[in-house]
Amino acid sequence: MSDKQVIKRSATIFKLLGDESKLSILYLLSKEESNVSTIVEKTGIEQSNVSHHLKTLKDSRLVSSRREGKSVIYFPDDHHVYEIIAQVFAHVKEDE
Repeated sequence: MSDKQVIKRSATIFKLLGDESKLSILYLLSKEESNVSTIVEKTGIEQSNVSHHLKTLKDSRLVSSRREGKSVIYFPDDHHVYEIIAQVFAHVKEDE
């Protein structure tokens, strides 16, 4: 992968992390695997928006899923990104 491609992909990830709804979903999934209903309940984001965000996050390989019966369970796919999120949250909490 060229430097230009790395920079472009990195910028895409930062854009995703800059969206409050997507970041809320990623944060929740960093704590527990969840289905859409649980994500809606715990984040307060509308179901249609959660589904849209999950598709975007899956396409970017930040979230993965598996089927359990009739439910689809979502979970972290790229632990590097979740480490970045944890570091940013720790940094923000230092300022309190």
